[in-house]
Amino acid sequence: MFKKFLAVIFIFALALGVVATPAQAAVPVNYESSIQVRNLTGTAGTINLSFYDLSGAVVGTPLTDAIAANETKSYYRSTMPVDAGFNGSVVISADVEIAAMSNLVGLDAAAQPVSYAAYSGFDGGATSAYLPTLFKDNYGYNTLFYVQNTGGVNTAVTVEYSDGTTADIAAIAPGQSVIVNQKTETHTPKVFSATLTSTAAPIAVTVVEEGPTLFSYTGFGAGAVEPLMPLINQNNYGYFTGVQIMNTGAAETVVTVHYTPSLGGTACFETRTIPAGGSKTFSQFVFYQTQTETDPAFDTDCVMGETFIGSAKVTANSASEPLVAVVNQLQLAQVKGGAYVAFDPAQGGATIVYPLIMDRNYGYFTSHSIVNVGTTQIAVGALSCLFTGTDKTGPVSKTITNPVAIPADGSWTLNHQDLLGDGFVGGATCTGPTGALLVGTSNQLGMGTNYTGVDTLLVSEGFIVK
Repeated sequence: MFKKFLAVIFIFALALGVVATPAQAAVPVNYESSIQVRNLTGTAGTINLSFYDLSGAVVGTPLTDAIAANETKSYYRSTMPVDAGFNGSVVISADVEIAAMSNLVGLDAAAQPVSYAAYSGFDGGATSAYLPTLFKDNYGYNTLFYVQNTGGVNTAVTVEYSDGTTADIAAIAPGQSVIVNQKTETHTPKVFSATLTSTAAPIAVTVVEEGPTLFSYTGFGAGAVEPLMPLINQNNYGYFTGVQIMNTGAAETVVTVHYTPSLGGTACFETRTIPAGGSKTFSQFVFYQTQTETDPAFDTDCVMGETFIGSAKVTANSASEPLVAVVNQLQLAQVKGGAYVAFDPAQGGATIVYPLIMDRNYGYFTSHSIVNVGTTQIAVGALSCLFTGTDKTGPVSKTITNPVAIPADGSWTLNHQDLLGDGFVGGATCTGPTGALLVGTSNQLGMGTNYTGVDTLLVSEGFIVK
């Protein structure tokens, strides 16, 4: 018996138009996607992938495949039952618990990769969706988003932007996706947010940030009073982080974010006011850039120009309004960027699953960051990560544990390069002690001369298993 588990927005060879970018950055003309599916259980199972075009019609024959216990399966255009030029979505069902993510590849006119992004699949949808980070002509960046009806009846969707503009989608059929492109809309601010409301069925939304680099993230169905961001980089070999926090509530609120170092930097805080339905940028301006402040509530003790590697968490929210946040990581000189969404600490679990882990895979490797969002310290060796996959010599199964204790709100960051095996591709399941509450993210990075001037940074969320 299959159960519908994930609705993944999915793009193939779609021409999205040209945006103005710096001369050193190639502009994607088309896109392709790959999908990674991880079996979360110790039991072998069967998965089914059904592809839907933008009208909501099933395309081709659904792909059915076996998946071993704790296995990661990868699917590329050459192995999917759709033609080049396909544009739409895929719904993945399984008879075991699974998690899935997608890597999005931007191609130039010669079909060469110039940028990459990653995002997580959805376990269903919600009647509301919140998008904290949207752009129109923001230093060469523009956004678009896909809205998919994940329910069984037609639904209408209203889009309310934080700048006061609106958009209406009259009807979306079950399984259908609709594209909303901010570049073709009228927006005065360069950075803004949006709230989507569906009338009759749940929806899932994926955002693409297109420009000198490529970012992608999934829309939120609900907010948290104190969201947490597992990985913050500032002045780290040219990497810096911008955190866009959106207030999804009905009242203005004053928000304080605390930054906790893991591999470098000094603990500090930042306070800003966020209007109802609006968003504000955190982290970037107090570590990396200066800004003229008009917010009377603004305060910080962060050190401008300091190298900081760690995590961030909202620790004060004056009106206790629900908040959502997107974290963009960027390296301007190397033209690399990636995004992930913040976590609700209350939704932490004892296990974090990463569907895609790599070590020296054609120049790519991964790293992960796990934050202890519980109240109890995790002892040395009590957090165990099982890596399973293959390298150039064959199957690999390796367990690595935390080398130091992880206090409450502390984190463990592990670089997988030269750690798992030459050419390793697979996944990881990281499990803490009974009662542990964990959240985590993963970075994919391509290094070497073949990737000079190519955006090879991809960032995504780990899947929480309770």
